[in-house]
Amino acid sequence: MNSLLKNIHNKKSGEQHRRLTNLLALDFASSGVKAVRLKKIKDRIHLTGADILDPIDINAGERLRLPKSLSSYYAALCGSIQDVQFRVFAHTWKGDEGFDSVVRENMNVSDDYRASGRVLTEGASKRSGSVLGVAIPESTVEQYLELFASGSPAPHSLEVSGLAAFSAFLFTRGKQTVTQTICLVETGQRYTYVAFFHKNVLQVINRFDVGGESLKKQIQSALGVDEDMASTILCGGSVDVAVPVRQALAPFIKQLAVYREFVERQNKSVLDGVYLSGGEATSPYWKSSIEGVLGLVPQVWSPFERLEIAPDAFSENLKGQEPRFAAAVGAALAGMEDV
Repeated sequence: MNSLLKNIHNKKSGEQHRRLTNLLALDFASSGVKAVRLKKIKDRIHLTGADILDPIDINAGERLRLPKSLSSYYAALCGSIQDVQFRVFAHTWKGDEGFDSVVRENMNVSDDYRASGRVLTEGASKRSGSVLGVAIPESTVEQYLELFASGSPAPHSLEVSGLAAFSAFLFTRGKQTVTQTICLVETGQRYTYVAFFHKNVLQVINRFDVGGESLKKQIQSALGVDEDMASTILCGGSVDVAVPVRQALAPFIKQLAVYREFVERQNKSVLDGVYLSGGEATSPYWKSSIEGVLGLVPQVWSPFERLEIAPDAFSENLKGQEPRFAAAVGAALAGMEDV
C-alpha cells in the first residue's frame, strides 16, 4: 500500500510526483510526533535519524519544531485523522470512467473531500477488482499543509497512520507472509487499526475508537487510581485488571472475531499469524485480549528489522519503543515508493 495522497502540495500546479531517495516522515499522534529519516542507497534503505517530538495540536495551528538532526527538504506525513474515511470495496469498471471518480462514488463523499485509492486485486478481464478507497476532508489536508507553509521540509505526501503502519509491515515481513492469512493490529492512544490480509492482499480494514486512553480511563474508574498509575499497570501487568480491560475492548474484540470468520470463509483458509505494533503494543493486556479471541499469540514486530541503522540514528532512550515508529517508517517507505 503506497502513499494514498501523493503531491498534496502540488494539486493545483500539476507538478509531477518525484521519487525521492532521502525523506523525513512525521507521524502526528496524540502521544507525540514520531519522526524518522530514511535514505536509499542503491537497493538498501538506511535509517539516518529517529526521534519522538512533543505532540502538537494541529487544529489549534501549533507549529512543529524540528531539530537540525532531522532537517530535510521533503516530509511524508501521516496521522490518525479524526474525520477520515476508508474501506475496501469491489468494483466493475464501465466505459471510460476515471479511477478517482470511482473511488469518490464508492466512498460517497462530496467535492469537499480529497479522495484517492489503490487497486488491490484485478479480475480476469482487468475491468473488475477490489479497491482500497480513502477520503480526507480538504480542510484537514489544508491544516497539515499550513504546518509547512514556509521553509523546509515541504510536504510530499499524506496518509492515514494505520495504513502507513501496515505498509511498513509488508516491507518488513511481507516475504514471510506471502502465502499466509494474517491479522495486523496497530494500536495507539486514541485509535486501534485492524487489517486482515490473505497472501499479502488486504481483505478487511477498520479503525476503532479504542486505545490507551480509553483503557486508562476504564482502569482509573475501576481502581480509583490516577492516570500515571493506570499507565504503569497497563504496561507492566503488575495488577490484574483483566475485567475492566475486557469491558473497554469488548466492541473491538467482538468485531475482530467477526472479521476472522469472514476472511477465513472467503479465502478458504485459516489464520496463520497476528502481528501487533503501535504505542500500546507492549501492554500484556492488549496481547492477552487479542490472543483470547483469535487463539494466536500476537507477535510484536519492529519496523526497523530490514533497515540499515546508521550510528547514533536511534538513541538508547528510544530502545524498546521501536513498534511506535511503524506508521512513520511506512509513510517514508511509501513516499519513496518501496511498498
